[in-house]
Amino acid sequence: MRNRWVMCLLVLLAPVGGARAEPVLESLVQTSGRIIAAPAGGWLATWPGVSWTLRFSGEAVGVRLDDAVNHWVLEVDGQARLQIAPAVGPRTVWLQGLAAGEHRAQLIKRTESPLVAARVLGFELAEGTPLPPEPKPVQRIEFIGDSYTAAMGNISPGRACTGPEISARTDITQGFAVLTARALNAEWQIHAKSGMGLVRNWNGGVPHETHGTHYARALQNDPASRPAPDWQPQTVVIGLGTNDFSTPVREGEPRDAARLEQDFLQAYRALLAEVRTRYGQPRVLMLSLPLPSNGDRLRPLLQRLLEEQRAAGHQRIDLLDWGRLNGGACGSHPDAADHRHMADMLIERLQNLK
Repeated sequence: MRNRWVMCLLVLLAPVGGARAEPVLESLVQTSGRIIAAPAGGWLATWPGVSWTLRFSGEAVGVRLDDAVNHWVLEVDGQARLQIAPAVGPRTVWLQGLAAGEHRAQLIKRTESPLVAARVLGFELAEGTPLPPEPKPVQRIEFIGDSYTAAMGNISPGRACTGPEISARTDITQGFAVLTARALNAEWQIHAKSGMGLVRNWNGGVPHETHGTHYARALQNDPASRPAPDWQPQTVVIGLGTNDFSTPVREGEPRDAARLEQDFLQAYRALLAEVRTRYGQPRVLMLSLPLPSNGDRLRPLLQRLLEEQRAAGHQRIDLLDWGRLNGGACGSHPDAADHRHMADMLIERLQNLK
């Protein structure tokens, strides 16, 4: 893990040698994920794992950001070269000292920010030349889930974390979703929010917001925003239910335990129908794991749902159970080793899922 956190020593806030920095035209920047154009230029994003990619020839590249909330990683030629922490106000962060020649820079939003949209202003080059984007991968995978899918706190060395530490120790690129997509040469979209359930959030909190209130949004903090309609994945991976069932139903919640199970199944059926309507019969893989602290109620429900779906003629659906995980990261969430193990399991299953 340590190598992924080594910053290049020639990271500056301005190019060296007096070279004049030039912004790269937005048309030459390839975006991926639920992103919308910002009114004053650039792009806005809240979901984790969204990315901006630039091909260029040169020895330096600058990233232009206005984001005081999120952590970012800049990868060059497939290697993490620069970790960028939150900071107030617009800025350009430079990565210098690259080998002369062609490079592929990809800026990835490591963290989630459902309440605040990050603004990406683009790339800058000094004595470099932008190149046309490469074609995107043909394969596409959508990941729908909660903190496990968002890789919350996954690179933490321990379970105890403050709020800022959770953000700093979250890296979606080391989460099972991105690891899986990259291994399968697929473009990914990750629609995940920590603490959110399908019909009930963790410990019954924020009952007026659940997965259903956020899934259709391009920006989680903008109910009117809508994603581009032309993104069509061949595979949808759904990891919901952990927050619905990991804690007992408390007094005063709108539904008891029995009603929760009924509403969960109904909402999951509706989600599957929506996915099929939106994407035209993609492969669907549901994710499960044991929740022994609250009666292990999730896995039997998803097994029941799988059998029901197949009996109804839906054969392109399957269920993957993570089993027990180490949970050594923030708040006992899956750690980096867990995520690599989860990715291995998911890759194998998807390779065998027709």
